[in-house]
Amino acid sequence: MSKLTALEALNGVLENIGEEQVTVLTGLTGIQLIAWNKLNESINDVCSDQDGRWKFLESLGEITMTTGNNEYLVSALTSGSDINDEDRESFKQTDSGKNITYLTPQEFDQMYPKGISTDRTGYPDYFTKYADTFVVDKQATATQNGKTIDFRYWKTPTYYSTSTATGTSEIPEGFDKNVIVAIATMKVLSYLGNDEVLSYKTLVYGDGRDLEGSIDKLKRLYTSPTLKPRMTYRF
Repeated sequence: MSKLTALEALNGVLENIGEEQVTVLTGLTGIQLIAWNKLNESINDVCSDQDGRWKFLESLGEITMTTGNNEYLVSALTSGSDINDEDRESFKQTDSGKNITYLTPQEFDQMYPKGISTDRTGYPDYFTKYADTFVVDKQATATQNGKTIDFRYWKTPTYYSTSTATGTSEIPEGFDKNVIVAIATMKVLSYLGNDEVLSYKTLVYGDGRDLEGSIDKLKRLYTSPTLKPRMTYRF
């Protein structure tokens, strides 16, 4: 067994609903197009669950410090620009041996009401995040230029694309069929008003008693561990 390609996933849904399978992903119409859209909806639904904190979406990011800067756009990062959620307990700067502590934007504003200027330079101790920008408490100098702040994050998922029939998703092997294809099938059957939707609902979510659903098994095996966040209080 191997991970389902985009074409195989679509044909899996079409087979489940009793429709003719396809050989290419171009020119999809009617129920084929609906099934295709429901596949990517299903990936989004699953990967958005638990704030997207799945082991198979974990990745390593880095912020490269530059002289005179203490603000770094997420979209400009060479690694980590596809962040869905960051592990705020994992930020560190190895050259200085420092773990960098997260502050809420409100805490950061209270600590630095005038912002960060050239009187605060060096390796950072604290960071916050304003919308799509990481902000640290010190501006980098020539000494810090080019050094990195490393962190762990959960990336946004890869969706199936009609331009890549052989493309796969991050969903683990087996679960791409028993979770993604099954949820997409359930969505299409619901759209069609077909009562078979109940059997797929049981497959995905279990029966609420003895039968474990495939989504619960996925969570049990692939949920990232959660660290208790540091708490900071200032009065």
